[in-house]
Amino acid sequence: MPRADVMGEDTSTLPPPYTPAPPVPREPLDCWACAVLITAHNLLVGAANLGIFIVMCGGALVPSATMLLYGFLCHPRFRKPKETLCPALLSPAACVTLLVFGALLVLPLLILGLAGYARLVRCFQLSSCFLPYSRAVYQGTPARSRPANDSPKDGSKAWV
Repeated sequence: MPRADVMGEDTSTLPPPYTPAPPVPREPLDCWACAVLITAHNLLVGAANLGIFIVMCGGALVPSATMLLYGFLCHPRFRKPKETLCPALLSPAACVTLLVFGALLVLPLLILGLAGYARLVRCFQLSSCFLPYSRAVYQGTPARSRPANDSPKDGSKAWV
């Protein structure tokens, strides 16, 4: 008979056995239709992610893009003599300054745009909106919910 006081042995009670029901495969046509719907759903979530990314990063890069655009368009080497797009205040030195500051601000503004994008995605929890394709192959995957009488109380321990 083994001793219970040996160091390293766990004398606490073990959790109840968890035996989830085995997944039931779908019919081939049902599986195909479900896969098409899940693909469409995941594409819509991906398009929402891309739209938020373009708005956040594009909006953050507008000042830098404006500086670069006016720097290139108004520099005497690139503009045509008959163009009236550039005001008389922009000398060649001012155009070079616009180009330098526009190029220097690209990376910090891009980082700000990416930080805003990450915050919105985390806030909207868009990463959890993607559906796994196992839902198309198997039906009736039960939602993991806890029974009403098994609610944890403050100070109680959970099985890990």
